[in-house]
Amino acid sequence: MDLSKILSFLLIGTGATFLLSAIITGTRLKNMLPARLRTRWLQIIWLMIFFFCGHLLVAYLLWHDFSFPHLLIAASIFSGGFFSLLLISHIKAYTRTLIEIETKCTTVNKILKLQDSKLHNEISAHSQTEAELKRTNTLFLKDLFEMMVEVLANRDQYTFDHALHVAAISTSIGIRMGLSTEQLEVLELGCLVHDIGKTAIPDDVLLKPDQFDYQDRKIMDYHPLIGAKLISRHIQDDRITDIILKHHERLDGSGYPFGIKGDEIGILPRIVAVADTYDALVSNRPYKTPFSKKKAMEVLRDEAKAGQLDPKVVKAFSKVVGSLKSMAITQKITAGFMKEIELFRSRAYFREPLTDFYNYRYLLSLDDAKLLKKGKIPYDLILIRFPGFDKLQLDIGYAVADQVVDELGGNILQITSSFSEPREYYDGSVMLFKKGLDYLIYSECEEEYCRSNLIGKLTKLLDNTETDWHLLYSVCSQKFDPGTPVVQAICRLFDQTQTQCKTV
Repeated sequence: MDLSKILSFLLIGTGATFLLSAIITGTRLKNMLPARLRTRWLQIIWLMIFFFCGHLLVAYLLWHDFSFPHLLIAASIFSGGFFSLLLISHIKAYTRTLIEIETKCTTVNKILKLQDSKLHNEISAHSQTEAELKRTNTLFLKDLFEMMVEVLANRDQYTFDHALHVAAISTSIGIRMGLSTEQLEVLELGCLVHDIGKTAIPDDVLLKPDQFDYQDRKIMDYHPLIGAKLISRHIQDDRITDIILKHHERLDGSGYPFGIKGDEIGILPRIVAVADTYDALVSNRPYKTPFSKKKAMEVLRDEAKAGQLDPKVVKAFSKVVGSLKSMAITQKITAGFMKEIELFRSRAYFREPLTDFYNYRYLLSLDDAKLLKKGKIPYDLILIRFPGFDKLQLDIGYAVADQVVDELGGNILQITSSFSEPREYYDGSVMLFKKGLDYLIYSECEEEYCRSNLIGKLTKLLDNTETDWHLLYSVCSQKFDPGTPVVQAICRLFDQTQTQCKTV
């Protein structure tokens, strides 16, 4: 056997050995590979087995002396086997590295999942804490606002009740219009303090039991500016400030304090404007009778058609007005002594300057508050008029005539006070009031002789004044059944005085 043939056998054997080693190693490596690569890998292994069979065939042909370039083929087989083994070895090393990396990745992934779970729990806890803080803050703001409104209530119970009514009405409208929970909370808070600026309005205007004149209205129109300035310094939510500042603005620019119009007025102030107007219409005030719900809704619709109120808000309110609870919604001032303060403030307000006389509207206010005992027993009204006062002024002068009537009034007050019995919530069972130049006496005398004695002494006093000063007078008295409204009684009494009678 020549040398070339021996060398060919060596090369073929070595190459076949390399290829066989690669096949064995590749077969073992198959289980280490990801499942998605195993099919392709098996195809490569079968291809190497095919070549290995070819190597054996070449060796067989070489052994039987077939004529072919056996040395070149043997060298190729050697090279192929060597590179196959080298490739498999590299793939094996790479696969191990890949497996180590995957193992580390799996470990890291578990750690990340654990940390993610912890982070999620922390975020959830933080969110719950944040929500709790927000809820607590909202409750704190609401308590603070209610406290501010109660401060206002210590000046005027009507304004306090009005704030509660407007909050309830506005919230009902907001729900109907689909406002979010957060918007409804802001709306309620804004309504509670929408009139907080009235704390700076003088009592002579705020508590006035009559229609406002030009100067009164000008002073009252400042209350949105005062309230907005007060709140904006301490509350960051501009929507609350807008409610306070703009709830008297109108879409056509006819409102106050700035006369803004249209889109310059947000949805929340528009809602409050409707609620505020409605409650003012249906509320009972000394200078007006309350509107019925139907009549108040007609007014709202007319103002919406005129371009003052938002038609959408008025329409939403019309859907819920029937389900509103009675306007008896109120919250009594907690301090027991506040009722006495309210009564004293009312008395002081109705007392005429520089005199001890009360304006007759004080009697109407006591009747509205249902404080008079006349609800259970009959009562008398006595009206004293002076038809000759103009002539007296011309005869003795205006100043002296006024002095005569004031002195006469003081003497009448002494007489009524002597017949009066104490009452818990007002001056007494017999009270004297002034109505222009006229004197009006309210008497709850429970015994008939009290009435006759009272009128007798009054007549004697008036006769003496007529003798001394030639001041003509008329006295009219009428007895009314228990529960008769004072307004109705006064009207009937004034009708009676048309006869200018002296006898009673």
